[in-house]
Amino acid sequence: MIRKTKIIATLMVITLLLTLVTACQKPAEEDLVQPEIINVSYSLRPINVPTIVALDKKFFEEDFSKEAIEVKWYELEGPATVEALAAKSVDIATSLNYVSAIITKANGKDIKVIANFSKFPKGIGLVARTDKDITTAKDLLGKKIALQTGTMLHEMLIRLLEQNNIDINSVEIVGMPSPDAANAVVQGQVDAAIIPEPLLTKTISSGEVKLLQTAEDLILGQSFIAVRTEFLTQYPELVKKFLQLHQYTLNWSDLNKEDALLLASETIQMPQQMVEKLYPKFDFTLQITEADIENLKNSARFLQDSGFIKKNIDIESLVEDLIDISYLP
Repeated sequence: MIRKTKIIATLMVITLLLTLVTACQKPAEEDLVQPEIINVSYSLRPINVPTIVALDKKFFEEDFSKEAIEVKWYELEGPATVEALAAKSVDIATSLNYVSAIITKANGKDIKVIANFSKFPKGIGLVARTDKDITTAKDLLGKKIALQTGTMLHEMLIRLLEQNNIDINSVEIVGMPSPDAANAVVQGQVDAAIIPEPLLTKTISSGEVKLLQTAEDLILGQSFIAVRTEFLTQYPELVKKFLQLHQYTLNWSDLNKEDALLLASETIQMPQQMVEKLYPKFDFTLQITEADIENLKNSARFLQDSGFIKKNIDIESLVEDLIDISYLP
């Protein structure tokens, strides 16, 4: 009887110790201190209707304020977005182009792509001046071309040159933000440019340039919602809520399409009729498909072959570690 009592007592002590150890090792998520601020980057281009609606209607601010969390928005593009993620000054990037996402991950920055933001290969185009003898991509040899480097626009040019057997060193690439690239080709400072909508339509309407071709069948033309892995690990429920609110914004935009496009028209200063014409070029659904993932791997291999990614990096592992769709609503 005494021995039995000792055994029971010993088991109770062991159970208590295990409980204490587990409690110390795994604090409940609800006990974690919530952030006071969530810093989010965005871009208005090409025609990012969901972002325009979110900024105007303040869906995110209102919902997160219920948990005493402030949402701060920062307009950033391309390299600036990558730098902000790396510096931890931005927690979530709502429009990170796929080339920047791949290269950022390959360079050791710990980010996760958690949803699609938009797909718009038809919304990107190569334009050339009308007074230059350029009618197809084959005529780019020896020409000066403006574009935002390190982005999908850059990949489009490389693929075009490769497709037409033109060595990349046979053209002069002038790196600059897309608005500057559009202005440069209109002003005759460069011979051609690769730019996204709505700059593409505005530039063509100047009469100084012509469209040679879009990015369709050349590149993905896709941007993502990405998050710092550290932030995702610490606050998974907040990330889920963020995507739920984004989906709510998409639903609102679909149900109130005329109002959403009017907002876009006013924000990007483009006639509403033109916005309505361009809007169908964009797919804003959140889902990332298996086909998207395979296309990402193909683009990553292409970037590796083009020298943007180190040869010793395993592309399969790189992309698999980059994508996490488990937070989708």
